Amino acid sequence: MPRDNKKFIELERESFTSAIRRVALLADERSRAVRLQLDKGRLEIFCQSAEYGEANEVLDAQYEGDPLQIGFNYQYLLDFLGVLGSSAKVQLELKDEQSAGQLRPLDDDAYQYRYVVMPMRI
Repeated sequence: MPRDNKKFIELERESFTSAIRRVALLADERSRAVRLQLDKGRLEIFCQSAEYGEANEVLDAQYEGDPLQIGFNYQYLLDFLGVLGSSAKVQLELKDEQSAGQLRPLDDDAYQYRYVVMPMRI
């Protein structure tokens, strides 16, 4: 399990899922990479493809840490978000650009679990 994650971002599950799906339409089909750029009070989701161009979307988010940019396979993020059920909020926990991140539901006391996702270099 990842340790020393000191960067936490809280997101609305529905808006996060929708934003990833919209941006991922233009992601490279082989890598499925999306870049998450965190800054105070916001999260930018970005992807690009040599064939199709680029897409980005900005979400309001509860984040107060230092700026951070990290890449993930969007399908892994959507897999987690798709099984959350009734949980309305999720928390993404990060350490740095090269360490594994954790996702977990915030509202659902019935399920105490975490989802570990490895970053990609983009």
